Amino acid sequence: MAGSARLGIDFGTSTTVAVLTVDGREPRPLLFDGSPLLPSAVWVEPTGRLLVGRDAVRSAVSDPSAYEAHPKRCVDDGTMLLGVAEFDVPAVFRAVLDRVVEAATAVAGPIDEIVVTCPAAWGAQRQAVLLEAAPAGTRLVSEPVAAAHYFAEIAGHAVPVGGSAVVYDFGAGTFDASVVQRTADGFTVVASLGRHDSGGLDIDAAIVEHLAATVPDDAAWARLQAPQDAKDRRARQQLWDNVRDSKELLSRTGSTLIHVPLLDVEVPLGREELDRLAAPVLERTLDTTRAVVGDAAPAAIFLAGGSSRMPAVVTALHRAFGITPVTADQPELVVAEGSIRTASGSAQTGDWPAAMELAAAAPVRRKPRVPLLAAGATAVVLAAGVGVAFATGGDTPGRPAATAQSASPSPSPSPSRTYAPGIDPCMLGKWRSTGGTSYSEIDKTRVMWTDRGGSITEYREDGTTTEEDTVTPPRYGELRGARYEVVFRGVANFRWSAQNGELQLTLTGSTSTYQMTKNGKNFASGKTIYFAEPIRYTCNENRLQLSSTLGNWNSSAERINP
Repeated sequence: MAGSARLGIDFGTSTTVAVLTVDGREPRPLLFDGSPLLPSAVWVEPTGRLLVGRDAVRSAVSDPSAYEAHPKRCVDDGTMLLGVAEFDVPAVFRAVLDRVVEAATAVAGPIDEIVVTCPAAWGAQRQAVLLEAAPAGTRLVSEPVAAAHYFAEIAGHAVPVGGSAVVYDFGAGTFDASVVQRTADGFTVVASLGRHDSGGLDIDAAIVEHLAATVPDDAAWARLQAPQDAKDRRARQQLWDNVRDSKELLSRTGSTLIHVPLLDVEVPLGREELDRLAAPVLERTLDTTRAVVGDAAPAAIFLAGGSSRMPAVVTALHRAFGITPVTADQPELVVAEGSIRTASGSAQTGDWPAAMELAAAAPVRRKPRVPLLAAGATAVVLAAGVGVAFATGGDTPGRPAATAQSASPSPSPSPSRTYAPGIDPCMLGKWRSTGGTSYSEIDKTRVMWTDRGGSITEYREDGTTTEEDTVTPPRYGELRGARYEVVFRGVANFRWSAQNGELQLTLTGSTSTYQMTKNGKNFASGKTIYFAEPIRYTCNENRLQLSSTLGNWNSSAERINP
């Protein structure tokens, strides 16, 4: 578009990047304080003015309560508490986007077109929040569609019409895997899965835990883990910066030294050790990618997100899928640059089939709305795709954090038969859980539980269903070096109704109990308590995926009797 300025913005969980093209020239990244990466963080001054980016990160040292490092995760919360002030979420998003637009305007003058990207799993409600924050006339494009356009049009990796590719988007705070299909007009999202427990920050956290086991001074380390004053907080921030820089350096070299503030020691870290620490995170991304690919035969795997530059990522994907991934020199810019390659007026956003988030994030620094896992409290985890609570002190289960999801109803495979209202024939029969994730809080800290599957659920035409837990392996979660495990045993019966992509379960009877351990020792036990909530589902011939409409758990299952 000659004689005009176009701006593409990738509003990320941890960092935001943008590219600008002027008078039809090649897009160039915007720089913020000399870097193309703008922290998405915000901090509120005593006057009520919001600071963004590195200004916010630096200011957080003086008052952490007024700071939010990942505002995008609060998209469903309506409001956000920063210090003593409450802000509408769109106002916080607007502060970040305005910072980008101001930088672009300083370079190019008035901007003629603004494109902002969003995850494929974001439905109409989340998109509306983002559009409310963005300048008038902003066009939304899904992140995997933008990435696919980058690789097809800039990197020159052609995908034939009707062909598909996988977009493996490994960012700092989140991971998303999507299958996109080439159409005559561009790309469309076929399926997408995302999770908030598998980003570069999770690898950083694994490195920090490794350092904690290496350094000798427990007292100084405790100050780094739980800062007591501004000096400690600066040291903690420096530690995490050093860890991130060393991780990135290991993408180019074989070894490095990580300086640990307060202790003033340097700890060696090699690429092999980094790969070992990163392996659990990478394996989760591979599991998610396998789930979204299913039986598809993609022509390519496109890498996006800064964390995807780790050599171990390419190796792991090649081993898993037999395809050498297509990389970019600056993978963190792929989505932003691809966004302005999409056609104006094209429909690039919406509620795509099978789009869901595997691990939604909790609101930050708001009053917890998930139960606490502690003596005398109630904890919520996942039991075969049903929200459950195991009461250690007789408390009533709380409500999980609100995180709206999008899903599509399952088509009835047998139009020649008539079923009662609310009976989706795709779900009839027996299903074996293959695993899932859920969240609760331990000592006011959000913890992810991993379910390794095994429970059996049967859906019947009369509207009844039975869930059996017999020899299923324990669900497990970890916090501060402690491993918690919980085993469910027994049978639960429900009434079920499924239509328009929503499953409703009503408990009619249960003999289910739970046993929880902490580091192998008995911690709590009792009767399993179930709570009712609508559940989003997608179903095909042999696979069933369930997720809490409140975003607190997800589950997958395979059909036993095809």
